[in-house]
Amino acid sequence: MSALISDEIKQRAAFVSEVKKRDMYTYCLEITSSCANEMTVAGKRCVNFISNNYLGFSTHPKVKEAAAEAIKKYGLGIGGSPLMCGTTDLHNRLKERIASVYCQGGAALFASGYQALLGSVQATVGKGDAALLDQLVHRSIVDGVTLSGCDKRMWMHNDMEDLESLLERAGKKYRRMLIIVDSVYSMDGDIANLPEMKRLAGKCGALILIDEAHSLGVIGKKGHGLLDHYDMPGGADVISGTFSKFAGAVGGFVAGPEEFISYLNHAASPYMFSASLPPVLCAGVLASFDLLESEPEWVERLRGNVKYFISGLKEMGFDTGPSKTPVVPLMIRDQEKTMLFNRMILDRGIYASPVVYPAVAPSESRIRLGVIATHTRDDLDRSFEVFKEVGKKLEII
Repeated sequence: MSALISDEIKQRAAFVSEVKKRDMYTYCLEITSSCANEMTVAGKRCVNFISNNYLGFSTHPKVKEAAAEAIKKYGLGIGGSPLMCGTTDLHNRLKERIASVYCQGGAALFASGYQALLGSVQATVGKGDAALLDQLVHRSIVDGVTLSGCDKRMWMHNDMEDLESLLERAGKKYRRMLIIVDSVYSMDGDIANLPEMKRLAGKCGALILIDEAHSLGVIGKKGHGLLDHYDMPGGADVISGTFSKFAGAVGGFVAGPEEFISYLNHAASPYMFSASLPPVLCAGVLASFDLLESEPEWVERLRGNVKYFISGLKEMGFDTGPSKTPVVPLMIRDQEKTMLFNRMILDRGIYASPVVYPAVAPSESRIRLGVIATHTRDDLDRSFEVFKEVGKKLEII
């Protein structure tokens, strides 16, 4: 047993233990309500800034109705992998919908967004290839590169000069190069520079894979993500994403050319060796796509809330980084203060997420705030009062 507990494990366990002793531990709290603008957390009603349910669709009556009908017909799950008995008419309809949204020949569904990114990378590159990652990509992408067996090369976040230099240095060494980015970055909330990335990729024949996790339903004229945002329907070779943000559900997808998707279906381990996405979730996500098209006011309401919220925080003197999206980092830059700040705002009815090492460097410690369309102005104004009070007490502003 002693061999299992390394020095790193001991240090991390000691930090967690100390945080708990000082009553600053706010992870894994029990929720006894739906994921709406307010949530009941450990018995206390709080304004919800911790979820990624950006459009509020997880509690929309039309989504719940569609899910209830699917439960009646299909039950809780379908009892097999997609290649076995795990593909229903709802799965096929959802795949067709995603392929249409991204103007691609086909799509595949996964049980989670994490699995979708693992599978999309594994099906695109392998030994003899290189994956060129923005240094702030999601951890699932890093794990997917490891699983694929290709070489991993990192470039500085959103730095096109650094990417160009890396492409020039690596161009003759590899059979294939795959540039991978988050469309919207999950910690900083900024947006990938797809036009310049596409230009650089074209010069050396590199491919582009984008992770649409935090952009679908958030950016773009139609709310269809990064390609829609830049009006570049052919701007990426492979598109991966999740339903946990756009629909407040769970599950993931990959969209691409028809032949590529056919290959992925028989080559990506997370697709072949995992149970299929439950039909109830397919039904809810399909209803969410219907809402995205028929009720565009949800996207507009979200964008209005984001603009109002970021502006209010900046006026008080908080550092919110480069974000212009619902992912809003409230930079504290000190681990202890970050944990204490989150405990204090929770005590005052604001539920958010502290982000510290190893998720980010200690100097990048922050409170990660998620704005949603169903936040009222009263919710946002109430949070301003709390943030201002706590920020001054901790000498952050």
